[in-house]
Amino acid sequence: MKKLLEQVPLFLFLIPLFFVLHGYAENYGYISFVDCLILIATYAGAAAFIYFVFLLIFRNSIKAALFASYLFSFFCFFGAFHDFLLAHSSFLYKYTIILPAFLILAIILFVFLKITKLHFVRTAKFLNILLLIYLIVDSVSITRKIIHPVSAEQKMNSFEKDQMYTFSKSAAKPDIYFLLFDEYESSSSLKKKYNYNNSDLDTFLINNQFRIQANSTGNYMFTPLSLSSILNMSYLRGVTSNTRLDAKDFVYCANLIRDNEVVKLLSANGYEIVNYSIFDLVGKPSQVEQSILPIRTRLITCRTLFYYMKRDIGWMFYTGRFKISWLVRNSLFKPLTDNNRTIELVRKESLSKNSKPRFIYAHILMPHYPFFYDSTGKLKSETDIYREADDIHIQAYLDYLPYTNARIRELISDIKKNTNNSAVIIFMGDHGYRYIHEGSSVFSICKNQNAVFLPQKNYELFYDSISGVNEFRVVFNSLFNTKFPLLKDSVTITR
Repeated sequence: MKKLLEQVPLFLFLIPLFFVLHGYAENYGYISFVDCLILIATYAGAAAFIYFVFLLIFRNSIKAALFASYLFSFFCFFGAFHDFLLAHSSFLYKYTIILPAFLILAIILFVFLKITKLHFVRTAKFLNILLLIYLIVDSVSITRKIIHPVSAEQKMNSFEKDQMYTFSKSAAKPDIYFLLFDEYESSSSLKKKYNYNNSDLDTFLINNQFRIQANSTGNYMFTPLSLSSILNMSYLRGVTSNTRLDAKDFVYCANLIRDNEVVKLLSANGYEIVNYSIFDLVGKPSQVEQSILPIRTRLITCRTLFYYMKRDIGWMFYTGRFKISWLVRNSLFKPLTDNNRTIELVRKESLSKNSKPRFIYAHILMPHYPFFYDSTGKLKSETDIYREADDIHIQAYLDYLPYTNARIRELISDIKKNTNNSAVIIFMGDHGYRYIHEGSSVFSICKNQNAVFLPQKNYELFYDSISGVNEFRVVFNSLFNTKFPLLKDSVTITR
């Protein structure tokens, strides 16, 4: 054992193992172990590649492992290092200081390892033992959490445990299209807050016999929270703030959306589920292209050098002299490609015939930024698109609405025509435009677009001030006589 610790550079592969295992321990319950194994394998493969490159240079396994460990540790623990400097220094955290310093130290270490005659037996032994101790500590922590699990703070108001709600046997089962347009604020709120006239869309909806809920609100100002409450017909428990969304909230809500009550109820009553959203549903994964690593592991990878650089200085590679064309095509314009693809998939779905009723859920990232088109419908330059890619460009948001409305009118018209007006269409925003300015409130930000078309035009149960948690309660009560009780409409309830 002593010989193994002194002569075998286990530490190089213990670093990614510790990095992922520690992240798993910190976020236990939010990341699956299988996802972590994929991440460990990815990082271990990268570490092995770096190791063998420098083994050819140093001709010594421990030296190669030490240099590779320096590089890999900087990559893995950059977030913690950067945040420490940010908290304790007014300038040391800057990339113009950190990256040159890292490069200089790398050169010094490289030269030292190349010319020294030392064998670094004690160093290897120390690093191997230290990392093994860290791994044991994290393993004990995980084991304790497995044996004594802590109930999740965030739970739903669970109505289904008290009473089973079933569809009336005599009720027709039309196809249901749930069209979620991200961050679409209600027309009345757009007029009140920004003096923006959105009557062209309202007129279109009314002419097509939609019922507009003019004072509708989402219950939360972030998409995962809002969609969790809409699709589970309940408020979230344990959400203490409606003005922030951390990584754990995101992953937890993704799980709630994946196994939501609306889909379970529809599936139990014979509906086929068609998922064209950005979220996974049970047995129906998202068809929007994902990265090679599972999304849940971002709770771990969000601390790496790559993530921080992409977040803080990624703009350099979208425009200007350092522009990378393939990155622009595959990253900057990806939401536009996804939007177009989703709309086309929904249109084709409306053309298809099926023996079973269908629930088609489409999530379209409009008029949410990036704001690709101006008020005349002209595609913007890459520079303008990237510059306006956040929630502070009110005029860019408003200018994007005419293009968004044109796509909405086109999609709804196709659905109604192709289904001969026999399908239910729920057209909603998850929340309003999320620009927080002086005098704004969570309530005003949550004012969302909301209009419903029912083939039988039985809108008596709908009301103008409906909120997300009651949307499907009212829809199901109207269509299937389920008699769901309504919850108090609010955007401030936290439990």
